[in-house]
Amino acid sequence: MLNISTLAKGEFCFESKMQGLQPFKADGFLDSNEESDCNEVNILQTSLMEGNFNLIQKEEQKNLFSVDEEANSLQAIYQTLDTFDFILINSKEALAFIPFQTCFYFKGRLSLTCLSGVAEMLGFRIEQNASKTYHVFSPRGYSLQCIRAVGQSKTTFNASRVSALLKSAGLACEEHFLKEKSTENVLLILRSLNCGMVDYMSRKFPINILKKEECVPPESSYWGNENRKLFSQLCNQLDTSIILRGSIFNARFYLQPDVWAEYAQELIENFHKIEPVRVMVVGGKGVGKSTLLRFLVNQLIQECGRVLVVDFDPGQPELFPAGCVSASLVLEPLLGPNFTHLQQPLYSYFVGNADIIGCPERYVRSCRQLLNDCKIEFSLSNVPTIINTMGFTSGIGLDVTLDLIRLAQPRQLLQISSRSPRRNFVAMFEYDYVTQHPRGWLTDNAESAEKLPYYEMQAIYSSAELSEKSLEEWGFRPSELRQIGLMSYFSQMSSGSQWSLMETVPYCISWQDLAVCICHESVPPTLTMAALNASLVALCILDNETAASVPYYQATVGQYPKILRELPLMPCVGYGIIRGIDMAKGYIYLVSPEPAERLTQVNCLVMGGIQIPDSLLLDAPSSLNPDQESATKMRAPYGTYGPSTSQPACRPYRKYNPVFTLRNIV
Repeated sequence: MLNISTLAKGEFCFESKMQGLQPFKADGFLDSNEESDCNEVNILQTSLMEGNFNLIQKEEQKNLFSVDEEANSLQAIYQTLDTFDFILINSKEALAFIPFQTCFYFKGRLSLTCLSGVAEMLGFRIEQNASKTYHVFSPRGYSLQCIRAVGQSKTTFNASRVSALLKSAGLACEEHFLKEKSTENVLLILRSLNCGMVDYMSRKFPINILKKEECVPPESSYWGNENRKLFSQLCNQLDTSIILRGSIFNARFYLQPDVWAEYAQELIENFHKIEPVRVMVVGGKGVGKSTLLRFLVNQLIQECGRVLVVDFDPGQPELFPAGCVSASLVLEPLLGPNFTHLQQPLYSYFVGNADIIGCPERYVRSCRQLLNDCKIEFSLSNVPTIINTMGFTSGIGLDVTLDLIRLAQPRQLLQISSRSPRRNFVAMFEYDYVTQHPRGWLTDNAESAEKLPYYEMQAIYSSAELSEKSLEEWGFRPSELRQIGLMSYFSQMSSGSQWSLMETVPYCISWQDLAVCICHESVPPTLTMAALNASLVALCILDNETAASVPYYQATVGQYPKILRELPLMPCVGYGIIRGIDMAKGYIYLVSPEPAERLTQVNCLVMGGIQIPDSLLLDAPSSLNPDQESATKMRAPYGTYGPSTSQPACRPYRKYNPVFTLRNIV
């Protein structure tokens, strides 16, 4: 274990460096799903050799959490393993022994069962329970997650039951051996995790997100040829990279500041005191709001049973595809990035685009209606609530954020500040500032002063920016993250490892009682149906009162559906892709993962600024791969390009030439 000593101001003590161990060629701290400008980040070069360090200390003044950038006191709590003790059970499972107060990082995905002790990931305690399995994800492009061995469980370890369980899986372990191991280790069963989403993402996305990558084990006497071979066999069977202290692996790594746990504990205490827990998280782009949200949800869900997540970020939402604001009741821990735990929200409203610059009023009105829906739902009155916001900090962003604070009426506000001033809001959102500031898109200071209850404001510096790796090397652009979310959403229809979107039987919908709308562009009515074909559409519910107040174009009976000239405020139940349109019969063919009973409520299809991922449309024929059993089967995608299935999402680059746009005119 690491010997922790008290440090004087300005001193650093990395015992691992004194031991001469090889550091990770990696960086990183907290995950951010948003665009960042790495040139303006103050970089702190840190090795992960001694595990996770606490980066933020709590000041005693004004409840303000901050970082002393001149002198960070870094305390190692969990030591990252440099060896890995395990036994292979069969071709897909392994029994791992993780010493208490240690951790290991991984890249990929795992199915996890805790047989003895308590493990932790992203703030969620994985308790000893041989019958409970968790799916955990640590993909490329996000900070790689670690699994921590916290210590012994309060539940008595049943060695005989565990021995019988392992024997049924193919491993004979004596009870006294398991008892001895359980006194100093957390016992985990690690399994290879395969599901429709993983298969589809791995096959269609041009970058290896969720599968194993080469990772060189540390250089030490322990890692002889035999141990290296066994460890490589383990990673191959799990199809996941296990990253140890001293390994060479280029990535960002998740680290968890102490201040997060302290803040979560305060919220839990408020809940037990029957005090309202209604937290709003604000901050600029790239400061780690999404990671902190998952941590708080995981901490609260174990004590409170359920958490309401109100998501005001249409660009990088947590539980629903991009383009909507939504409210979701979370009952299970969030053990991965957003695309690994999408779920049907309680309420959601389609904003029209991931960027609200063109529709700030519709955005704020959608958020207000979402809050009203949650308010009138009595069963949600005492549920802890976490409110996620955008990273839009200047101009319109400040106005709408002031509106959201005044409308949401949080009891706690957590503001994450960047070290780059251009990413921050112009001021801290303390109560007096919000109630006295004259600006706002739909609200003003006079209204907020009367209605806004007092809230506690806490501020922390972002740890997500303490990263050496640039966005291009490891992370994804915001548009790519939205594509990953949509691919995960449509993968719910997957029926096998070689499933294609084109194999899904579409719904056939008559447009007699259907309205359509294109909200992000001005399209002539005669071209509306052509524009909608092969497009992503939001599945919305248009009530009679709203329909009567919206201007629309109605052609000759049966020639076109009702075409709305502007987008009204409408609930959204999901997304679909228009596979084809039969103009003669008046049918629209729609592909969607939503069930038929939910689609019966839908009477309006809206095309906005959210586009179909190229990987969904560009699908190489399976016959190009001679190794597949279905080599004779040809798919009929919208478009096919590329010599092999290894790069199905490639699109040839063509320089723009205005002659192409004139050909149909002359």
